[in-house]
Amino acid sequence: MYSLQEYLAFFVIYAFLGWCAEVVFNTVNTGHFVNRGFLHGPVCPIYGFGVGIVIFCLSPLKDNWLLLFVGAMVLSSVLEGVTGYVLEKAFHTSWWDYSNEPFHIGKYVCLRFSILWGLGCVLVMDLVHPAVVKLVRWIPAPIGTIAIAVCLFCFACDFYVTASNILKFNRRLGQLEEVGRLMQELSDDIGGGLADGALKLAQTGDRWKESSAQWKQQAQQRKEALRSSIGSRQEQLHLAAVEKRQAVSQSLEEKKQRLAQLSQQYEKMMREKMPVRLLKAFPNAKSQRYNDALERIRQAIEKSKGKTDGLHQGGKGGWMRKK
Repeated sequence: MYSLQEYLAFFVIYAFLGWCAEVVFNTVNTGHFVNRGFLHGPVCPIYGFGVGIVIFCLSPLKDNWLLLFVGAMVLSSVLEGVTGYVLEKAFHTSWWDYSNEPFHIGKYVCLRFSILWGLGCVLVMDLVHPAVVKLVRWIPAPIGTIAIAVCLFCFACDFYVTASNILKFNRRLGQLEEVGRLMQELSDDIGGGLADGALKLAQTGDRWKESSAQWKQQAQQRKEALRSSIGSRQEQLHLAAVEKRQAVSQSLEEKKQRLAQLSQQYEKMMREKMPVRLLKAFPNAKSQRYNDALERIRQAIEKSKGKTDGLHQGGKGGWMRKK
């Protein structure tokens, strides 16, 4: 029914319209604007692919709303599941998760959204698509070709930049995770070192007291013969205790310095530019490798957002306070 150029035009148009629908849906739910979508630009390619597949496969059923609804629901659910799985394997992150939704299949498909996709596709095919077809065919072919080529090139550049940023972000999460692990180990070592040092000093003192008492008892029997030996032994124990205390103190000081360096490195990494837009666009995203570090970054962003909201809350209306 349609040429390749028309299908490419449909992809561009519905990717944009899908992004608009996501923005409206999330604005109503959250009370503030969120740039939804995987890419930076105002597009959600999954909508372009989804509607394009429905147009290609189900156009003969456009007059039968029931079959069109069921077919669209199945096709869109398969596409959503495959897309979520591929993104997870490519970037080691699950960008959305329907595990808490009733009647879900895995993490990326659930009945509620499958029904919404089905209904949405019925409305698109019945009301929106005829107008889109007229628009695409009204634009002269040379102009349409150039416009589609420019849009697809922008999509490709946007995807490359987004993918590169996510891969860099994953490496940064790994570094944060490693620094956090080292900080925890050093904290445990410092605490354990303090406890071990205290116990060893206490044990040394006990042994010194026992030896002193024993030698004093023996000294009463052989006072002159053992006097010099007692003094020498006490001095040796005292020197040994001092050396152990100095060694423990030096080791703890080195670990404290290393911990301070790691803390500075951690704070610096946390201040570096993070993909805040993606974390806002996908608030339920979970890293398969470094989720602890991702959660700490999300908490830091929320804390910063809370401070900003606190500064401006007095001058905002009720709509903004819904945040």
